[in-house]
Amino acid sequence: MLYRRIIYGAVLVGVFLFQITNENYLAHFLLALCIAMPLLSLALSLPGMLGCRLTVSAVPAALSRKEAGRWQLSVRAPVGLPLARITLRLTEQNLLTGETKKRRLAMSGVARRKPVELSAPTGHCGLLELRVDKARVYDYLGLFSRRLDLPTPARLLCRPIPVATELPTIPEGQGMRPTSGSAARRGPGDDYDLREYRPGDPMRSVHWKLSSKWDELIVRERAETVVPLPLLTLDRFGGPELLDQLLDKLLGLSRALLDVQRPHAVLWLDGAGEPQLHTISDEREYAECVLALLNTFAPLTGPNLDDRPELLHGSDGPVFRIHVDLEGGEGHG
Repeated sequence: MLYRRIIYGAVLVGVFLFQITNENYLAHFLLALCIAMPLLSLALSLPGMLGCRLTVSAVPAALSRKEAGRWQLSVRAPVGLPLARITLRLTEQNLLTGETKKRRLAMSGVARRKPVELSAPTGHCGLLELRVDKARVYDYLGLFSRRLDLPTPARLLCRPIPVATELPTIPEGQGMRPTSGSAARRGPGDDYDLREYRPGDPMRSVHWKLSSKWDELIVRERAETVVPLPLLTLDRFGGPELLDQLLDKLLGLSRALLDVQRPHAVLWLDGAGEPQLHTISDEREYAECVLALLNTFAPLTGPNLDDRPELLHGSDGPVFRIHVDLEGGEGHG
């Protein structure tokens, strides 16, 4: 914009000198035109400049690594003449790896409902974010500008590619966690629990023989089953290529467990050394875990889970652990 103002100033000075040395109709007309043109340009541009709004989106919102993704920048402006020029300063960042790229974009003759598309860097998995750091719209002569309100950043989930994995043998007596507290008054070999009657219990669940023996109503209900809960762990740090391989193998194991309807959990330490534990028993919890793995920064080096043995024990003893590294997943108690 500065150089346009310099050029306009030079033209205005030249026309003014021409008007001084040539007192004729043409000189007066050129001077009047030179003064009126910026005002006319501003008057024509101002409605669009004031009503201009930017939106940023990702298409699609989620994909697998190396699939084609793109950003869309849309301009909403009042019906009328197209906007002359919009300049943008953009920041593109992978929230998992920390990779950041700055971009500058200039759009000329911007019409309504005609989004500009930019390719998204989907070479590495992570939660990608595109934000607009600065945006300005200009009048037709480029002499006046207005700063635009910044749109909400757009995010694109670039998921790992799960690797087909053969599950290790999970011992039935190791890494078991009950779904509820221990049953009361449960006899050996029974597959149901006994408890006192509570208002609302169906009468068909009353154990009449024991009720008459103990002189109080005893209800029989199906015993809570004990389910294996293998724990998938990984040390979530390293470069982008290493993280891609680790996450591919981790989610391959998780997907294999989910396919056989085996509940499990995923544990890692964040950059501050805080444990992040996510249980997975359905597709919703699987998707939430994937998002949690990808939406925060993973440093090149970090804390090791082997230094936190207290995290690898459940309420009923050691949990069967499958640790994911570059060699795959190794199960142990």
